[in-house]
Amino acid sequence: MLLAAGAGPAWAAPGASSERDVQLVYCLDGPHRAGLVSAALRLRLLAPGSTAAPDAVRPAQGPGGAMSLQQWAERRTEDFGRACSALMAAASESPGTAAQGGGGGGWFTDFLKQLPLLAAGALLTLAGQSSERISAERRQLGQQLETEESAYRTAVQDYLAGYEIDPRADHSAVRAARTALVGTLGRVPGPRARRDAARAAADALPLARPLPGQRDGYLLDTESRGVWAEEQRGTVEDKLRLISGLNGRTVYWGWRTVRARLARRGAPGAGR
Repeated sequence: MLLAAGAGPAWAAPGASSERDVQLVYCLDGPHRAGLVSAALRLRLLAPGSTAAPDAVRPAQGPGGAMSLQQWAERRTEDFGRACSALMAAASESPGTAAQGGGGGGWFTDFLKQLPLLAAGALLTLAGQSSERISAERRQLGQQLETEESAYRTAVQDYLAGYEIDPRADHSAVRAARTALVGTLGRVPGPRARRDAARAAADALPLARPLPGQRDGYLLDTESRGVWAEEQRGTVEDKLRLISGLNGRTVYWGWRTVRARLARRGAPGAGR
């Protein structure tokens, strides 16, 4: 029984380490035998001329003639372990091995390491695209406001000039231009202070209806209509200047929003 136990190969011993088991399985596998011999030759562990063919391995030093790879692994355990470790290390760093994806390392490990950078880059790209989209929308809205302000101003000037001559002057162009401008003001984005200012400006736009032709039961003469028309011109320009101020920087309107919120909190009875 003792002879039977000792006659088996050294790598079959119950005390063999898991690392050596891996080496034996990997390096003595058919596809890896030639690589094992090549590694041993480069490390000068085998004599020149050794091959993976049966009984074609010769140790570089010490006694022992030709033998098989299995015999060499059994008799020269340190040399075998050194050559096999080198072969496995080289294989794990090989691009071909990484491409096969057979192990837990290689390209997948590199991908996991780079994943945070990739995610950060994607987030920055999305943030940049979102910021550019918002900026483009605001520029477009600003241009639309300028166009509609100009159209409203022109319609008002034409109407008031006609009103001074005839109180029944056509008001339809003013009504259409005012409606368009009010609609655009309703789409002005935040902060809240800017939105509130835009809504207030829309509600305060003059000439929602035609100017009257009489007051207190008396027809207005040309001079009276001229005075009233001039007052309306001044009011319109004041309101349009407020609308132009909506194009101020977001930081300014954000500060206005915070200041208004603090004022509401500090008002008497705000905490009740």
